[in-house]
Amino acid sequence: MSYMTELRPIDTESMNASLIRILGLLGDEVLDLGRTIEQLQVILAPALFHVADDPACHRNAQKLDLLTQRLHALADFVSSIKTSVPPSWHLDFAAALRRVKLSDLAWRLKGERPEEPLVPAGEADFF
Repeated sequence: MSYMTELRPIDTESMNASLIRILGLLGDEVLDLGRTIEQLQVILAPALFHVADDPACHRNAQKLDLLTQRLHALADFVSSIKTSVPPSWHLDFAAALRRVKLSDLAWRLKGERPEEPLVPAGEADFF
């Protein structure tokens, strides 16, 4: 997973897709976030061990664990909803996608990768 976000204009004139597909992409993204937090916990574990006597640090470590659990629960929730949506349900999600400022995320939510080389992006790309 790359933390460099790059931008190439995404065609969002009209993006009609099945709700099942959209929920699947969204669920995958939430699950990936949960996995990223799990990795972060593993990376931070040695440092947290050294400050384990600090109650505030303990609470923050527990918040990381809770965040992981919540993201996995949300991914399961979205996946469960996806199985009950009629296949005929479609919607145009172009307006929602235009609000996504992280271009890598926008491409993943669109369900594709650009074929052309990407150009560095703007405002929310810090890494």
